[in-house]
Amino acid sequence: MASGPSASRSPSSRVDNCPTADLFNALSALHVGGKYSDLTILCNYRQWAVHRAILCSRSGFFDGACGSEFAEADSRVIDLSEDDEEAVNLMIHFYYHLDYLNEPEQPRATDFRHRALSDARRKPPQKLDLSLVCDPLMAVAGFYTPDTPVSPVTPPKDGSESLDSSTKVPRSPTRRRAQTPPLIQDGESDDESYDEEEDLPEDQANLMIHARVYALAEKYDIPSLKHIAKQKLEMAMACNYDSPDLPLAIEEVYCSTIDTDRGLRDIVCEAFRCHPQLASTPDVRQAISELPSLALDLFKIERGIPV
Repeated sequence: MASGPSASRSPSSRVDNCPTADLFNALSALHVGGKYSDLTILCNYRQWAVHRAILCSRSGFFDGACGSEFAEADSRVIDLSEDDEEAVNLMIHFYYHLDYLNEPEQPRATDFRHRALSDARRKPPQKLDLSLVCDPLMAVAGFYTPDTPVSPVTPPKDGSESLDSSTKVPRSPTRRRAQTPPLIQDGESDDESYDEEEDLPEDQANLMIHARVYALAEKYDIPSLKHIAKQKLEMAMACNYDSPDLPLAIEEVYCSTIDTDRGLRDIVCEAFRCHPQLASTPDVRQAISELPSLALDLFKIERGIPV
């Protein structure tokens, strides 16, 4: 019989000491593998194998759809093709991870955005000092170059003797290359030598997707997802109020929510309070002209009337 500390250790003691992490790992495994799934979510050409117990326990819509009086209860298939595909994907991800798009988002100053993203760029290759390279072929080419005609030497006017050109050793290609001006000029950093526009990533504000996830959470009665989507949009709006997606996100907020739902609309109004210059941009002005509810909110803000 084996002896020692390993033999006396119970199986339960080998389980992860953090119950929360163990639970999240188990839910993540169910999400990725789809093991024990008993429900299929469809959206256009995508489908997800999910678990009724997880969805129905946190959503009034799915709880009702999986009831015995609905056809979905027999087919075990729910079609959400009328909704945004990416928003549906994030909604399902939230069910198993209690979050979505959970990569860290930190505010970046607009004027110095290229500096904040410098770490994400590829680093330029280091300069090689070819003069330190000992290549036999290069050495042969340097010492055995064919003789060139010697041009007549004009004696200097001061009467001093000049060096005989025949005594000069021609420079090897290695030496000539070593004296080539560097690719990066003095006073220019390594990051500035690359084209800023090519290395900058696409806009990652996600304003549109947060608004769509919020609307989806309201539609399918998922209060916790609605709360997280609101928090994410508030942070994204504060850090990326100059995003090119802002006009579309404003339109999404006011078209996908009712007038009494002030969750996202108050965030948009706060952005206009903090940055009044937004109303002067052509795209935002176009959105204001097409959204009477937004125009009314901005009028109230200007007059000091609570929205």
